[in-house]
Amino acid sequence: MRGKIKLRRFLETAGDKSFLLLCHHNADPDSLGSAVAFARFLNARGVEKVRIGVAQSVSSYAKRLLTLSPVPVEKNPSVDEDVVIIFDTSSLEQLEPIEIPEDKFTVLIDHHIEKENPIKADISVVDSTRTSTAEIVWDLFKYLGFADEASIKALLAGIVTDTANFRFANSMTFKAVGEMLDAFPIQMGEIFQLVAPVSDENLDNAKRMAVLKACQRLEIRKFKGHIIAVSKVSAYESYACKIFLQLGADVSIVGSEKKGVRISARAKESLVKKGLHLGKIMEKVGDVIEGSGGGHAGAAGANGKKNLDEAIKLIVREIEKFLSKNG
Repeated sequence: MRGKIKLRRFLETAGDKSFLLLCHHNADPDSLGSAVAFARFLNARGVEKVRIGVAQSVSSYAKRLLTLSPVPVEKNPSVDEDVVIIFDTSSLEQLEPIEIPEDKFTVLIDHHIEKENPIKADISVVDSTRTSTAEIVWDLFKYLGFADEASIKALLAGIVTDTANFRFANSMTFKAVGEMLDAFPIQMGEIFQLVAPVSDENLDNAKRMAVLKACQRLEIRKFKGHIIAVSKVSAYESYACKIFLQLGADVSIVGSEKKGVRISARAKESLVKKGLHLGKIMEKVGDVIEGSGGGHAGAAGANGKKNLDEAIKLIVREIEKFLSKNG
């Protein structure tokens, strides 16, 4: 991987530079865990000026990782550092409202399939064969000769969540996990507890209300023996998607028009194995909603400004096209 070599050479001469490590909006354990681990790596190399920033918020599944961070995690930070490292992010729209000045030296570390207009970076370490960005960071650590227990816990948390508790893992995933567990005596039960969602009573009530409203507005579409669940809410789109799959849908699509357009989609593993890739479909949606979309085969999302109904029609049409050929 050429990017890995370029990054090592750059880091060898960057000890006096300042670093900002950025995570996408509603940062998940893969994005935040990778940033936390990399911050610990930089500190171990003697880099003193390190900050971690997230766009908009940290997901409930990632909040326990904040205890592993060597520096405070800031919401929507200003970009004043010499070097910006972006984790687990395939488009700049996922970092809004954070704006990166053009004169900043930028590094991208990601595992998503490259889009037609990828993030322009001075150094890109991107490998779409990996199931998580945390795996790529672990490979970098091996190459750079670094490991500490807290960093490995943060990376394992990213792997666990991005593979949906290993349901979407491959041989490279298990190899990386085995190497990390060989390095330190970590119990996986501790990692699963680390990514348990942090919530309070008000948040739980809001999520329940969101799901109930999503059910109230639910449209059920049957196509080629499969069930596509479509709905709209004002928040917690991805949570509603997960509930619809648990209730029996084969694919779920939930959109929101509050403060712009947000769409989440989920698909059962059986369709993913046949070749359905929601992330690729969401990339097409980006143009429709004047934003961007992407994600994994079985779980993806999009964010934009308008045209939610048109976007949902496109998603349904693409899924039905796939089912006609592969259903």
